[in-house]
Amino acid sequence: MSFEVRPGQFFGIIGANGAGKTTLLNLITGYAPPSSGTIEFEGEPIHGLPPYRIAHRGIGRTFQITQPFAEMSVRDNVMTGALFSRNGARRSLKEARAMSEEPLRLVGLTDQADVPAGALTLGGKKKLELARVLATEPKLILLDEVMGGLTWGEIEDLMSTLRRIHAAGATIVMIEHVVHVIVDLCDHVFVLNFGRELFRGTPQDVITHPEVIEAYLGKPIAAGADA
Repeated sequence: MSFEVRPGQFFGIIGANGAGKTTLLNLITGYAPPSSGTIEFEGEPIHGLPPYRIAHRGIGRTFQITQPFAEMSVRDNVMTGALFSRNGARRSLKEARAMSEEPLRLVGLTDQADVPAGALTLGGKKKLELARVLATEPKLILLDEVMGGLTWGEIEDLMSTLRRIHAAGATIVMIEHVVHVIVDLCDHVFVLNFGRELFRGTPQDVITHPEVIEAYLGKPIAAGADA
């Protein structure tokens, strides 16, 4: 497969279970080495680099399972992103604390900044993970099924959060099973099927494409076929 994400895009990746979506993110972020091909960021090859070096290049990522430092405050969790980012070694704690303010505001956690991270709801922990990524000053944000396990109300709330983050200038690549989220948020969608490209286009083109429908829902029964 081959695709390109442009600065400022909100790029969606969809596919049925086992299509290779998380594997794709693992390849981009250095958690799995590609067996062939190249992965480039800002014109430079990054395949083969360890995850921390890729993060220092400006690629931030969330994971399907949130793992905050439960006994630390929400603010201190976000500060870790600022301290361990590409410029973190030169930052003081005071500077890291100041850097945490805007990420907390963007995700809507300012009022809970001093709450232990372990006390947050799942939706709150998803927001915290986003804030921690934002504190690393990413040029590209990769979201791995960030809506997983959330209620419909939490999904709508997190969608509003992602709109704010994108409007603030972020380039986002989102892997997601909840198709209406992709349709509402993304301007371009790439469809994976068993590790290969199935289709790409606008959200409306994607959800009405017969092969995409078949990959998600199974092949329709032909009219007149025996039950």
